[in-house]
Amino acid sequence: MSRYFWAGCLLCALSAPVSSLISPSAIKNTRAHDVRTLFSAAPSVEPTTNTDKKIPPEEGQNHYDAVVVGGGPAGLLSAIMLAQKLPPLSSLSSSAKRVVVYDRLDPPPPPDNLVYSTDVSKYYLLGIGHRGQNALKYFDVWKDVEKASVAVLGRRDWAPGKMKEEDARITMSNKEVTSRVLARDKLVGVLKQVIETRYKDVIELKYGYQVDPISFGNEDVTSDGEESGPPVQLQVSQCTPLSSDGDTEECSIENNQPSKVTTQFLIAADGAARGIANAMENKDEEYRKQRNIFQRLFGKSKQLPFRVTRYDDDNQRVYKSIPIKFPDHWAHDLNYSARSENSRGTFEALPSDANGNYCALLLLRPDDVLASANCDPKVLREYFDLQFPQFSKLLGDDVMEDVAKKGASTLPSFRFAGPRHHEGKRTVILGDCVHTVKPYFGLGANTALEDVKILSQIIESIPDLEKNIDQAPLEFTKQRAADSRALVKISRGMDRPGKIGTMRFVLPLILDSMFNKFMPKVFGPSMFGMFQKQGVTFTQIQKKKRLDRLMQSVVIATILSSIGMGFGYSTKVLAQALGMSCTVVRGSLAAAMVAAGFARSKLSKKESN
Repeated sequence: MSRYFWAGCLLCALSAPVSSLISPSAIKNTRAHDVRTLFSAAPSVEPTTNTDKKIPPEEGQNHYDAVVVGGGPAGLLSAIMLAQKLPPLSSLSSSAKRVVVYDRLDPPPPPDNLVYSTDVSKYYLLGIGHRGQNALKYFDVWKDVEKASVAVLGRRDWAPGKMKEEDARITMSNKEVTSRVLARDKLVGVLKQVIETRYKDVIELKYGYQVDPISFGNEDVTSDGEESGPPVQLQVSQCTPLSSDGDTEECSIENNQPSKVTTQFLIAADGAARGIANAMENKDEEYRKQRNIFQRLFGKSKQLPFRVTRYDDDNQRVYKSIPIKFPDHWAHDLNYSARSENSRGTFEALPSDANGNYCALLLLRPDDVLASANCDPKVLREYFDLQFPQFSKLLGDDVMEDVAKKGASTLPSFRFAGPRHHEGKRTVILGDCVHTVKPYFGLGANTALEDVKILSQIIESIPDLEKNIDQAPLEFTKQRAADSRALVKISRGMDRPGKIGTMRFVLPLILDSMFNKFMPKVFGPSMFGMFQKQGVTFTQIQKKKRLDRLMQSVVIATILSSIGMGFGYSTKVLAQALGMSCTVVRGSLAAAMVAAGFARSKLSKKESN
């Protein structure tokens, strides 16, 4: 694993794997149509469920101006944004809530709950950088989040083979914006608290519900801009946890009678569940099956395709989360990191609070015996004593037994959705369900929060929003789809294994550092430095790095050509002076260089011994 593998990483692990989220109930299209002419208007394709004709309206309120699917950070921030920016889109009574948020899981503990300090390994940590902070400031909730978070001012790192406390190298951060760290559930708790105190008359929070689309309401609007056709229709089902301890992310909707809810505007921010995105993908497949190539390209109902690009993980790592308490003489505002000598494992730790309570990750390969559940705690202790003694002495036997007992969790695989981030005129998807990356550099959650800010700016820019809200989804695709694709491709390029990883990640970092140092006005900083630049999109980063690689190649080729020409001229002059052939002189110089290298190697080994 590269020494930069977890540099800048601001995430700690949840004890339950991210991949444990189960997929929503399957949505099947039961209609079939014959294509009779090349350019005939084929009927609209809407996902349906086997029970959609029998679904009753939800008890109580069954229509909302906006529905948000997903109660994570991006989902709750979307609800706050809608409460602040969205005008009334329908004739709801004064007592009705205008926005509803559905989430499959139970609500997290409030942000002041002691569990975030006493059970730190249960809650994975998020690093909020400039993208996330700017989004939270935009909606006036940053001060609330800042109070619940901890600043990370730098990194203390032990290179392989360095195991004493004094062997560590401390690198202080020089970023424009200081990263803040807090548990993901704690961030959700803060935003939930904001909603309950400031927007309780506008936003309704409903936990333990799964949402599947019945119809996206894709009908066109009339020429005068008035809506024609139904709103988005959703099937809402109570979601029963599959475990009584409340720690599992899996739930079941069996034996629960679904209900129907309608809305004028739908935001899907349901992360790894991807219920709405999966329905969009199924709908697009049916759409293309029922149309020939000419209808798809030139027909009246032509549209951009929607697909999810999924990458096989060729550099798999799993992790076990470890609670650790650092003594008072250790700084409590640093990221601690160490790597084993044989690249077997990596230890990363981030602060859960300002009192020295940290959540650490032990990253391993999936086939490592230490990654298995119920491994021998004595073997785990021996591994820490040998490779990470500076941390082993801080971990009690009870912690070792708990870590050995639990199975390893997996990291998410890279994927992105596109080229559409919308469905029809009333549905937008954002956050992790459209751009999923491994949590190496704190980009996933921060980009999801940034998505909400960009959607808000789009909504603000639309004149007469009550009539023209249908412009927002398409504009969001135009501004965000390319950036989502670039984010995932850049992140995956920095996670390739072996020689590919060296060529795609380590070597470019070295070249960027050298060229930026000597010609900073021409060459940009490394990828890490580009991530920290404010106001720069991932698409712009991608284009800049491609240009840098081209110019670096030209400079290196020019230098090598000049050296080759100079060497050839020098050997020619030397050969004439010695009365020897150029071939003999070149061979003698080459042999002398090899001998000098060999002697230097021997001398270095002798000095090290």
